[in-house]
Amino acid sequence: MQRPWLKLTSRRIGMLLVLLGFVWGCTLIHLTLTRTDQSDGGEALRKKILTMSREYVKEVAKRAESSPDGLLEAPDEPAAGYGFDMKKGFAVLLDDMLKRLDKLEGRFNKLDSHNVDKDKEDAPVSIKSNLEGVVHPESCEIPNAPEFPHCGGKMEWMKGFWTSDPCYADYGVDGSTCSFLVYLSEIESWCPPLPWRKNFTSTASEEPGEMASLQEDSDPLLRMLSSDKSLLWIKMRVERMWPQWVEAANSLASSLANRKKKRILIHLGLLSKEAEWHFGEKAFDGGPLGELVQWSDIIASVYILGHDLDLSFTKESLKRWLNPRGSRTHAGEIHHKPGKLEFDSQKNKGGCPIKGKPPADIIYIDILGLAQIKKTLGMAGIQHYACYFRVVDSFGTEPEFNFRPYAKQRSRKSPWGGWNFNPLQFFTMFPHSPDNSFMGFVVEQHLNKTEIQDIQKIKRQHQVLVYGKNDYMWAGSGNLMNNIRKHFQIHATVAKNNDDQQQLENVPSFINNHGVLPSEQLYDLLKRTKLFVGLGFPYEGPAPLEAIASGCVFLNPKFVQPKSRLNTKFFEGKPTFRQLTSQHPYVEVFVGKPHVYTVDIDDAESVEAALTEIKNSKVDPYLPYEFTAEGMLQRVSTYIQKHDFCSPHTWPPESALQVRLSGNGQSCKQACQDQGLICEPSFFPLLNNKDAMEKNGIKCNSMDDMMEIYAPSKNDGTGACSVQSERLLYSCVGQDPDYQRICPCRDFIHGQVALCHDCL
Repeated sequence: MQRPWLKLTSRRIGMLLVLLGFVWGCTLIHLTLTRTDQSDGGEALRKKILTMSREYVKEVAKRAESSPDGLLEAPDEPAAGYGFDMKKGFAVLLDDMLKRLDKLEGRFNKLDSHNVDKDKEDAPVSIKSNLEGVVHPESCEIPNAPEFPHCGGKMEWMKGFWTSDPCYADYGVDGSTCSFLVYLSEIESWCPPLPWRKNFTSTASEEPGEMASLQEDSDPLLRMLSSDKSLLWIKMRVERMWPQWVEAANSLASSLANRKKKRILIHLGLLSKEAEWHFGEKAFDGGPLGELVQWSDIIASVYILGHDLDLSFTKESLKRWLNPRGSRTHAGEIHHKPGKLEFDSQKNKGGCPIKGKPPADIIYIDILGLAQIKKTLGMAGIQHYACYFRVVDSFGTEPEFNFRPYAKQRSRKSPWGGWNFNPLQFFTMFPHSPDNSFMGFVVEQHLNKTEIQDIQKIKRQHQVLVYGKNDYMWAGSGNLMNNIRKHFQIHATVAKNNDDQQQLENVPSFINNHGVLPSEQLYDLLKRTKLFVGLGFPYEGPAPLEAIASGCVFLNPKFVQPKSRLNTKFFEGKPTFRQLTSQHPYVEVFVGKPHVYTVDIDDAESVEAALTEIKNSKVDPYLPYEFTAEGMLQRVSTYIQKHDFCSPHTWPPESALQVRLSGNGQSCKQACQDQGLICEPSFFPLLNNKDAMEKNGIKCNSMDDMMEIYAPSKNDGTGACSVQSERLLYSCVGQDPDYQRICPCRDFIHGQVALCHDCL
């Protein structure tokens, strides 16, 4: 027996249809407003929705006309005129639905037109729109361009995988060879520009833009650095050194003309609370200062060079900065006016390069900051910004640790590696690997011209200051201290325990320990010191250069067994196989005697001979130009203007290239250095083909592709030459016993190893 409430009366069915019509209308509007803006797909979806909706309404009307009661079964006891009333009601309903469809279609067209106009504003290039009205071949051939050796391989990849990410279609890739070539030449720069596309570029035609001018007023910068206590040490250094920066900038003023102003973000991940390293707070209690020194000088350089500077030092401020819809109101972190940021992260979720104006022209960041971005945006987010990053990386990252697939294949494990950047995007504290860029820092100079002239009168001849500010650094130094005390009075600046009465465990009692000194007192002590003695740790800090600049001689501990990630815990996990032959390889190689004596401090005879020679010597203060404020400004300004990791632009200029063939098992770094040159990885693509090799007198019996850090190279035994199949593996330090490296070398300015004579 059918229950009464389940009986389908005409009234119930009518109400049901009205309800369904209402739901249908809401759903249609929702689809209209939230549909993705994909040119061909969106148009097809619009037509399909409207066509199906009209057909549905017409079908309902047709059935209503053919049914005696307007598609409704008559009730058991119909009321008079009920069927006519329902037909009339349905006629009104259907007519209203058709009118709404007309309005909906108009709204579709209006919304579509609005989005097209908006996309024209946001997107740097639209392949599809650019193809319209342009005379181009019906079919395209893959160009044979030696300077773009990976074009063919990338074309093959696109053919098989262009549908794997919708972002390719967003850029206009449609499966045709021509669209692949346009994308790979204008968006990702894997292929050469196409002749019939000369009017279009991968980025919108560059606006003239504002020119940079020197900013000598430090007040806005100091206010920015007053926003948090973690920045206090940086603020004090910038303020103390500002006269040096102004003097250096004015000295370079003529060469700093006609520079484009850049939008630059500096994010100090090491100062964030999430890092839990407390660099800023520990700076006054014997904590590490090398990184803070370098960041201080980067901030000062960017500011005084006249660029728009944004400063971020917390995870929250970084997220606000990268979020175009977020507010940016922290007075200490914002330099731009609100609303200047035009990048839309919602439109950049795929793996393709970003659309729209990027949030900055350059982003200075450290590895901890990258990890914060990765956690927030994922690896795809990192890749969006990839070419804008300049990673401040004290010890450097070698190509074999940087390229994730190779590192994984060869078990090159490192929590700091695997970013897949151009290795030149990593900026080091010292110029230890030409695969990375040398950022450096500025050594404070506390001697005026009169003091430099009278340095021999000021300096005590028999005073030593030991380089070791923590007690653990002194472990095992007893014999060395006993040897030194025969010739010199020994001073130290070791951080004391909380209980001043408690004796430090490793520091001998005869040492005159001053504790951690303020900068002014420390430099006054250096001015009265003859010898600055290293204990073997910390590695590659700024203090030895500061001592040498004050007129001290540095006793540099030699490592009989070079230290690396293979035998030293400190270097475990660091993305480099670099071997340290002493506590400070830079001063060992680039400075040397009479300012630096590199000695095995466990060899009593060698130590005694060095101490005797140093005691009887007269040494003037010395500072390499690249560690002066002027040298750093010259280098940083050149990097900002010349480095472009978003295009195949080659810098340094090709005129600086000098090709050399290494010996078997020799790296390009060593081969160039033996000739008084520097290996320049930017030039590797110019040599990575048979024509270039033969042009430079290198004969090849055969050619093959190789994804190894020692390609391009030649096997001297077989005569076979190999070209590099992965551009992120171009390496100056790569080597193999069976291969001779084909090396791109260049000259360098004396005292400014980062720049060649044609670079300025």
